[in-house]
Amino acid sequence: MKIGERLKKFRTASGLSQKQLADKSGMSEPAIRNYELGNRYPSDKQLEKVAGALRINPLAIADPDFDSYHGLIHALFQLEDLYGLKPQISDGQVVLAFDVKPTDTIAGDLRLWNKELESFTGGTVTQEEYDLWRYSFPRLQAERDKAARDEQRRKSAGQ
Repeated sequence: MKIGERLKKFRTASGLSQKQLADKSGMSEPAIRNYELGNRYPSDKQLEKVAGALRINPLAIADPDFDSYHGLIHALFQLEDLYGLKPQISDGQVVLAFDVKPTDTIAGDLRLWNKELESFTGGTVTQEEYDLWRYSFPRLQAERDKAARDEQRRKSAGQ
């Protein structure tokens, strides 16, 4: 979800029109409209004004900021809204779980990630290979899947 979409979500949840939010934040109605439409990107100062008027943290509207704990937690809140991410306690530790069906794409991708991570921690792949997989995802995984299918076809044809 983009900044404009999040801004509109919080504005409408507050029961405010664009004009009312503009008035409360000391900004113009066209500015609010342009932010919501994605035509313009608010500065940090403008985000603070709008967030203050909505009585929310500016990080709730801003693009994810992974350089601070508060920014990270707000990014996780966005993942909750979009994908059903929830914190859970398992064996005394906090774990993050997605509320997904086993057939959901994200569940499959998380399983692939877990498998690759286990290969790394088990010593089957190097740090460089693990990083290559992560930073080229999903391209490298698709290439591996295609190679596995091709190998299976060759084996089936040879029987």
